[in-house]
Amino acid sequence: MILVSGATGLIGRRLVETLSGAGVRVRALSRHPGTADLPAGVEVAGGDLDDPASLSAALDGVEAVHLYSAGQLGDGFAAVAARAGVRRVVVISGLHDDPAAVERPLTGAGLAWTHLLPTAYASNAVRHWGGMIRHDGTVRAPYPEAATAPVHEADVAAVSAIALRGGHEGRRYPLTGPRSLTFREQVAILAGALGRELAFVEESPEQARRRLARHHVPLPVIEELLATWAAAVGVRAAVSPAVEQLTGRPPRDFAQWAGEHAGDFR
Repeated sequence: MILVSGATGLIGRRLVETLSGAGVRVRALSRHPGTADLPAGVEVAGGDLDDPASLSAALDGVEAVHLYSAGQLGDGFAAVAARAGVRRVVVISGLHDDPAAVERPLTGAGLAWTHLLPTAYASNAVRHWGGMIRHDGTVRAPYPEAATAPVHEADVAAVSAIALRGGHEGRRYPLTGPRSLTFREQVAILAGALGRELAFVEESPEQARRRLARHHVPLPVIEELLATWAAAVGVRAAVSPAVEQLTGRPPRDFAQWAGEHAGDFR
């Protein structure tokens, strides 16, 4: 049995569908199991990773756990999982998480781990630009020549599905899309998927700081974003071979993601 946290999110939903479609017994963890709306036959269990004591039923009979973020490794989870008989954990980290700090509690509890490290999600385009594009077809952002290699959430789910079944313990896998794209190039691809022009208006870092603050983004997060984007200007984003090595096929391109998600920008 595999337990999937974040099962109603972009990656978790894809992962549940992938595992159940392959005939793997999968249990989805949700704070609100009655509204999870997952495929027929998928068991949904209530529980909250912030409260490890609430997980005893969800972890019963589970061999492997998918954690959709390193932030879910709160105090006590690793110990509770180990006592329940869990053998391995696949955990996804953010760009600036310290891998050793993420892995330490799992190792300390005797759990095998596989660490997935997406460098940039294709879905960040909706997060950062979706509202602006829907409003007036204009993207306002700093550092238009900053480059990332955005990874499709389906590829993250596919790699996790493989790692959860074993054979990748103790490995770290950076996950990217197949090519480096500047923010300006990503907006042009989105324009093609939408079939209309999109304007790119370059902001100063201070303008971006004020805009993000108005949208209630915490100041430390704003500063981290701006620093990351500034450092990526004029630098080709590294492209990882991990998706192809593990799945046997090239990672999905940002253009494919844009076509699938065009409705999110309309």
